[in-house]
Amino acid sequence: MRQTRFPVFAGVLAALAVASSAQGQAKSSLGKPDAESAETFTRVAGIRELASGKVLVVDPSDKVVQLVDLAGGTMTKVGREGQGPGEYGLPFVLLGIPGEQTLLYDIAGRRFLTIGQDGKPGPILEMPRPPVPQGGAGGPVVAFGLTIPRGVDAQGRIYFEGSPFTPTGASADSVPIMRWDRVKPVFDTVGYLTLPKGNAVSSGGGGRFTVRIGGGKVYAPAEAWDVAGDGRVARLLPSPYRVIWFDKGKPMPGPVQPYSPIKVTQAEKDQYTENLKKQKPIVMSIGGGGGGGTSQQVTQPPPEFEETMPPFTGRGAVLATPDGEVWVLRTRSAGNKIPSYDVFDKTGTLVKQVSLNPNSRVVGFGKGTVYVARSDEDDLQYLQRYKRP
Repeated sequence: MRQTRFPVFAGVLAALAVASSAQGQAKSSLGKPDAESAETFTRVAGIRELASGKVLVVDPSDKVVQLVDLAGGTMTKVGREGQGPGEYGLPFVLLGIPGEQTLLYDIAGRRFLTIGQDGKPGPILEMPRPPVPQGGAGGPVVAFGLTIPRGVDAQGRIYFEGSPFTPTGASADSVPIMRWDRVKPVFDTVGYLTLPKGNAVSSGGGGRFTVRIGGGKVYAPAEAWDVAGDGRVARLLPSPYRVIWFDKGKPMPGPVQPYSPIKVTQAEKDQYTENLKKQKPIVMSIGGGGGGGTSQQVTQPPPEFEETMPPFTGRGAVLATPDGEVWVLRTRSAGNKIPSYDVFDKTGTLVKQVSLNPNSRVVGFGKGTVYVARSDEDDLQYLQRYKRP
């Protein structure tokens, strides 16, 4: 009898421990912002807090970078659109590097523009090009050999996600998370990310091809990642829901978090479709050697939906702080207007849950601060700054 009861008793204790852990998370809300921009943006893609307290903001929809003084209520344009010195074609990512400098990644020019602490444009840093695979002209594996930079650590090393294509142009099962040390210079691989089936599809040839990235059903579970200031990479798994930290190449899994999938109803489908109408497709033409060009078009097929939602979705749902927390935007039903973030610590343990105000999302972090983009009734966005809970 004792041998029969003991496993049951142990199972009850384990269940109670999980329930206690889930219920014992600290919950907080951001409340009222310390400051908000006087002017609006079309789409805040990222920020970079400077030592002066001013903030660089990149808006790819308007193809502009602004230096925002939240205390003074002013906003100054940085650089301008173009292909020359101090110019950019499509600004997309801001990366803080040592020396109080910022690298602006220009996705159209495939290069970085240096921005000083005063907000003035500086030298241009060329994006490294991946080698052409042996025995082939390359195709999408060359054009997308290094995708958009995802993050940077305190040493100024830049992190990328590798190509979603094999050298033959087929869709890859996994991609490397790569790190570029600009000083040495050298590339190394710090981990791998598993891709969902049908994530990337290419067609065409002869210097012209079409690619589709992020295909598959809407709300299909997909991994995401980001890098903290100390160079550790956080890999988020949707099933089972957990964080795996990569520290010097060694995976360190955190505990599995309980999750009840949210059913996708017609309300969620309608909301997704409405949001999709507001987005513009990305079409780029990247020139090649000898005056030729490689045309790339990123397209989206008509949406098909999973029956349930994973705990998070999209690359922008996962953001690491400079000091090693990971904030994960949770999926929610169409009737739930309050965005909520799970916050994990350096061990991958869920330590708190933070709620935002409606129509808001986290866009970046500073020293003890969190920056949020708030959308108004016209879908224009204001930049807000809060003390980080």
